[in-house]
Amino acid sequence: MNFSVVIPNYNGALFISDCLNSLINSIKEVKNVNFEIILVDNNSKDNSIEISKEIFKKIKIIQNSKNFGFAGAVNQGIRKAKYEWVILLNNDLTFEKNWFEKVVPIIKENKDPKVATFFGTVLIKDGTKFESQGLEFFYSGKAQNISNGKTFNKSTIYDLKSNISVWGASAALVIYNKDILNRIGLFDEDFFAYEEDVDLALRLHNLNYKTLYIPSAISYHLGGGTSNKMRNIRSRLSFRNWFFVIIKNYSSKEILDNFLEIFIERIRNLSYFLRETIKIYKIKALIIFPFDFLKTLIEILVKIPKTLRKRKQIQKLAKLSI
Repeated sequence: MNFSVVIPNYNGALFISDCLNSLINSIKEVKNVNFEIILVDNNSKDNSIEISKEIFKKIKIIQNSKNFGFAGAVNQGIRKAKYEWVILLNNDLTFEKNWFEKVVPIIKENKDPKVATFFGTVLIKDGTKFESQGLEFFYSGKAQNISNGKTFNKSTIYDLKSNISVWGASAALVIYNKDILNRIGLFDEDFFAYEEDVDLALRLHNLNYKTLYIPSAISYHLGGGTSNKMRNIRSRLSFRNWFFVIIKNYSSKEILDNFLEIFIERIRNLSYFLRETIKIYKIKALIIFPFDFLKTLIEILVKIPKTLRKRKQIQKLAKLSI
């Protein structure tokens, strides 16, 4: 069994050391498994590349001359990956030492060719609460991390002997079958960042692929390590990208049946976009928000023709898979 670990990085010097050291320590606990680590750097201005090379001499570096976002960066890593299983790993995430001991046997024992994704328990950095036990999806145009914010109880996790099928997985730390990713088209680079993992999970789900949740494979995520430095980009792109998710992936019937709920959820997204802009920019938001909102609407409108072409390709792939 072989794994390619892809780590997108943008100015991650504060986190990358802990991330790589915990990854390497967890890898050492399993035998007869091959690994490669690919760091895809989005034109960082800090010394995160040098730190990475010092920690792991054999690390493969893709050094970009500009920021291609999460989707563009991980796609570069997936294309360069030489092994059949691709692990996407945020640079501000760390592993429990037995993480690979927990996931490798499950993947080896799996006989279902429709399982495309494996996902473990992701906790917040201090380990007191859940960040995610997988994704739950709603046709209003909303996805949320299962158990997000709930208190974590380790004994309860280890009581879950069987592994559980969930709707989808967050891309903070996830294992994908590379052949299946190539078949459905990788991440959508027009998203740049945010909701691209929901879009991918929805495409997988609509083609009857499955996500298996492994409760006892535990990791810890700081969260927002990169996005917190980028002002209101999360709220703005989340608002924009949900339009892409819906236009690309929903059937006409799903749009019509859920139209009111979709409209209400977009208003909630817009409200979040506004609140975050005010929170970050204060009084300057009076000028910045109208400009950002108009810019976002233009981006949506400009990309509608391309998004509709993608929709047609997705529908064609769905028919071929029946």
